[in-house]
Amino acid sequence: MNLTNNKMNGTQEFKTVLNEAELAYFEALIKNKKEEAQQELEYLMGTLEDIRTADDNDSSSIDHHMSDMGSIEESLDLTNRLIERNIKFIRELDRALVRIENGTYGICRATGQPIEKGRLEFAPHTRYSIAAKNSGLDKRIALA
Repeated sequence: MNLTNNKMNGTQEFKTVLNEAELAYFEALIKNKKEEAQQELEYLMGTLEDIRTADDNDSSSIDHHMSDMGSIEESLDLTNRLIERNIKFIRELDRALVRIENGTYGICRATGQPIEKGRLEFAPHTRYSIAAKNSGLDKRIALA
């Protein structure tokens, strides 16, 4: 496979090797995953509100036990972490759509080589090949 190499402002940017049909497929896959993630986010936001409402109602009760408060705090913490994870995932999906638009989708950000289609199927938002991920290149680039 040949990659198109564009040099702009001293940086190398490789263009995708995926054809139009493949790009359309991955775009639809990403949009579908984004819609699912947004629905899950809405559900989690509702759950968070329900937990807070239940906590407010329970707080006024004289029989409000410490174990109940701990359980509510644990539920709030877990739900907040799930919300944060979902927001991050949606952001990554949006970035993948931008890469499709600018022609760099499916190219490893660390190596400049094509990302395996199987990996894109599994994680269509990924910016790194399995080799880059396993070698830790993805972490080093993220910190740079």
